Amino acid sequence: GASGAGGGEGAAEGGQVRVRQILLRYASSGKVTDPVRKRQVQRSQEQAESKMLEVLKGLEADGGPGANFLRLCREVSECQSALKGGELAGDLGWLDRVKGSAQAAGSSSKAAVRPQVPPGLLRAAFELAVGEVHDLVTSDIGVHLLQRTA
Repeated sequence: GASGAGGGEGAAEGGQVRVRQILLRYASSGKVTDPVRKRQVQRSQEQAESKMLEVLKGLEADGGPGANFLRLCREVSECQSALKGGELAGDLGWLDRVKGSAQAAGSSSKAAVRPQVPPGLLRAAFELAVGEVHDLVTSDIGVHLLQRTA
């Protein structure tokens, strides 16, 4: 990908981007469970952020973000999406700038309704160029690391 100074490729013209994430949950209120490993999350928001900074360093290691994102996602992410196979690990699908929710490709059935994406996450997703990884984004469920895939 050519990243010119204009950053034209980074702007999502169609109002939709596709991203994948690594999520580290933190125990904010009540009982928080990691749906991937089926165990309770004990860490604080600060612990989640510092662990995610280590994950970010791991991304920058040999091979760069492209090579490491999927592997690290499967290893550490506490989002259901980490269980998806192959290239789809961590995939949140297409995010719509207006609706804010992820839309499963080509499905309009009620069954495919996805959870709303926190506004901060949505903003971050639209700031990325394809292949780029965003800095940490903290929401009320955890600390997210996003990579734009389309």
